[in-house]
Amino acid sequence: MIVEVPIEYYTAFLEQPERACIELLSIPSGSVNPFFRNSEKIQIAVEKGRRNPNPLDESTYQFSADFKSEDDAERYMHIDLAINGDSVGIAMCHATDFETRLIRMPGEDEAKEVPLPILKFDFMGRLSPRVEYGEHNMSYTAIEEMISDLSYNRGFNLFEGLITFDRFQSHQLSQTIQGMGIPCGLLSVDHTTSKVIVDFSKPGYISKVGTPREPAAAMVSLRDAIYREAVTFSDVEMYDDYRNWIEKELDECQWDGQKGKAIKMDGGTDDLLQAVAGAAFNCINNAKPSVSIPKQDLGSDMAEEEFYDSVYESKGITNSDGYVEDHFGAYNRSSTDYIYNRDSKDLT
Repeated sequence: MIVEVPIEYYTAFLEQPERACIELLSIPSGSVNPFFRNSEKIQIAVEKGRRNPNPLDESTYQFSADFKSEDDAERYMHIDLAINGDSVGIAMCHATDFETRLIRMPGEDEAKEVPLPILKFDFMGRLSPRVEYGEHNMSYTAIEEMISDLSYNRGFNLFEGLITFDRFQSHQLSQTIQGMGIPCGLLSVDHTTSKVIVDFSKPGYISKVGTPREPAAAMVSLRDAIYREAVTFSDVEMYDDYRNWIEKELDECQWDGQKGKAIKMDGGTDDLLQAVAGAAFNCINNAKPSVSIPKQDLGSDMAEEEFYDSVYESKGITNSDGYVEDHFGAYNRSSTDYIYNRDSKDLT
């Protein structure tokens, strides 16, 4: 629903849109039910995002030349594929740190300390067919090329991370991504019945675990992260003079109490929000704190050996030659350089 708001009421709708709808437009309170209610927390994430330039050119699907990974943190991505001419939403994030929170899990009486990730989005965007290239439909080959570029040319660790798609026309894409050695699976943000867990012993390198707060689990996870000020968006393009695209779609996300899920308002969009929520959900469910360095005597060879053992045991199984095999291949204990690829065993 779109309504014209007199200019004298502009401030009321800008600051408290729900209350303004109820008091000034006489819309019943049950008809306006925003899912993301804490506008102050949203603004914190958006303002941090304005200091985090978005490297993705949405019109060409190209990344800026200097966009390269500066760490080996696992990357988590979700791609919301286009239906009926909608844009393709795409987002990738990683955990920059962790904070400990007391959380009572479903079915448990006592709260436990749980490490929760601090999320930073590497990029996010909305992709549409490139008319200048003669495209009338979304080029999924271009998406494959973007993922290959990120993994092989720009050094982003998707091989130990995760990429998920929604269920629309994603079979071929999933097979291609799995062929690259990247964990890949299906995740419907609208109908979340399970979370996708990276598991290298399973086909496709993933397993599924049921969620206790279905079907809104992905959106709830994103909202919780925003509310604990643990999200930094990337700086996407503006939608109007006052909001960028992620602000717009957060504003338009409503809670449907009957269906028990978050939905977009009539006439709204949620392509970018779906991608952002899916990527955040993947990161929250899979990212783990790094192995902490033990207190040690720097002059003790045994202490150093124990430290390396703890690091490499978290990655794989140490063999008798002082190497460790993991999901890529082998590490050299002294340099941690990759020696061969997990599948081909070629030198890298």
